[in-house]
Amino acid sequence: MERSLTRGGRGLFVALFCAAIFFTQAAPSFADDKGEPAPMYIPSEGADDTPKQPPNEVFLDADEISYSEKTGLATAEGNVKVRNKEVRLFAPYAEYDADTNIVDAYSDHRENVVIMSGGDRFTGKHLKYNMETRRGVLTQVSGKSEAMYMQGGTVRLMPIEDAVKLGIVRAPRKKKKQSESEDVAEWLGVTSTTCDFTNPHYRLVSKKVVVYPGKRTVIKKPKFYIGKTLIMAYPFDYIANSKRNRDALMPIIRYSSNKGMGFGIKGPIDMGDIGELDVAGLYWSKGIWEARFNYNYEIMDSLSLFASAKHLYNEDTDDTLWRPAWGLLYEKNGWLARLWWAERDLVGNEIEPDVSVDYDVWRKPEFYLHTPWFKDGVSGGQFRIFGILGKYSDNFSKDGEWTDRLAYGAEYQGQPKWSLWIFKPFYGARYTRYDYYDKDRTQDVTNAWFGFSYKIGDFSLASTYYRRWADGGSPMLWDNYSDSESFSQSISFPLPLGASWEKWNFAVSGNYDLQADKISSVRYTLTYDKHCITWQIWYRDNKSDEKNKTEFGLTFYINAYPEYKLEFGSDSNESVKEDF
Repeated sequence: MERSLTRGGRGLFVALFCAAIFFTQAAPSFADDKGEPAPMYIPSEGADDTPKQPPNEVFLDADEISYSEKTGLATAEGNVKVRNKEVRLFAPYAEYDADTNIVDAYSDHRENVVIMSGGDRFTGKHLKYNMETRRGVLTQVSGKSEAMYMQGGTVRLMPIEDAVKLGIVRAPRKKKKQSESEDVAEWLGVTSTTCDFTNPHYRLVSKKVVVYPGKRTVIKKPKFYIGKTLIMAYPFDYIANSKRNRDALMPIIRYSSNKGMGFGIKGPIDMGDIGELDVAGLYWSKGIWEARFNYNYEIMDSLSLFASAKHLYNEDTDDTLWRPAWGLLYEKNGWLARLWWAERDLVGNEIEPDVSVDYDVWRKPEFYLHTPWFKDGVSGGQFRIFGILGKYSDNFSKDGEWTDRLAYGAEYQGQPKWSLWIFKPFYGARYTRYDYYDKDRTQDVTNAWFGFSYKIGDFSLASTYYRRWADGGSPMLWDNYSDSESFSQSISFPLPLGASWEKWNFAVSGNYDLQADKISSVRYTLTYDKHCITWQIWYRDNKSDEKNKTEFGLTFYINAYPEYKLEFGSDSNESVKEDF
């Protein structure tokens, strides 16, 4: 009876997984383009309320408006605002022709012309724009798309249909629910950067940029500069920001005692509407090379097909193998469901504080499902539940022994707004039940932590206690856990160096293994924040792992993308696995 109940739970989990998926479900002219006249609303003096906007209606507002019914020309001066349902534009002076729907907007010595569409903002000296057809030209442009500041050149604004006719973009896939037409901006002769300085520390220079307002920005074969120094020329079209893509263009520099010096590059490649491809390559001086290819294709809203091939080195087994994976991913409103297969997936298991072992894991396949985070108003925290069903092997080949596993549990985390004097608490816990029903074994693993962050003058401190309880065991090695208990302490303080826009900081953090009664690691970090970019020099003494007793390095990252780091000197395979 006990086994049949367990298998019934397995069937229920698959049913819930499927239910979550089911229920959550001719070249144009730009300068003189004419179209059907659109109504125009000119607010009367002293009007308080703006009426509801009919389709294609244009609203014009300014300090002073002169309108000729005979010619249909409106002249607006001072704080000019023009808008319809697609765009908004601002200028010190503008002329609007109601017969052609064309706006001519001009800057002056104090203010520029601004046009906003799809969440993106463009600023220039002169704009000629058709409010009906959404075609126009903006000159001497600067703008911002997500975290990217861009300037220089001329921008042509147009619907995506026109961009397809001109060969600027590929024709989009037709979807069941076709939304209203999208806009595209083609930017010629542009410099892109995440730094708002006049002379940015970091920039991408390209002859052409294509902006899908509010969605993504494609920089055509950019050159990557730090300051005035050319670091590299990227051979592909680079996607600067995307909802699907989370990678960034970056050189890779590493050092490992096992592999030597490593040099490479990583970044996304634009494939239009047939998907997105992220690539990375890394060559080590001891003759080892590593590579990664990640492909993503959006089948429908929130559902995508993914595939990857990673050529990674395992320091624990001293081999370099291809590690393919593929499957389906569904994400919507905090729900996540994934069905995937993997061969020789490199998975690390921390056997004690600061000591981890990597294993080659096969998945055939794995179902994973987690709920959104649910708020807990009483404690100020949040929780979610999850379930995993799969078949696994941690052998070198698929011919090895396989194990069926059902895992389910819940996790909780909190950082309330209240504090105890200067102490701000944070805490969390995660419980997982593992049922290896074909081996008649189970494992219960509970992780819990709590701590306080606090400030004493200019000193920022954080203290954390961590505990893991493991009851039972696994027939495999990669998910066989043991008890663990540790305490960590960090302290950081600013240094009185540099200009007002520069920040220097020194930090020390240590981890203490309470079970072994010894310090497991100590790390020292000197940070230099130069407004738009950050440099870190660090040294780590890993006292628990004899293979990596000491580590040191230099880390560089752009402040707009702190998750993407350029590192030199890391003696750990973890940083390479994260990059790849």
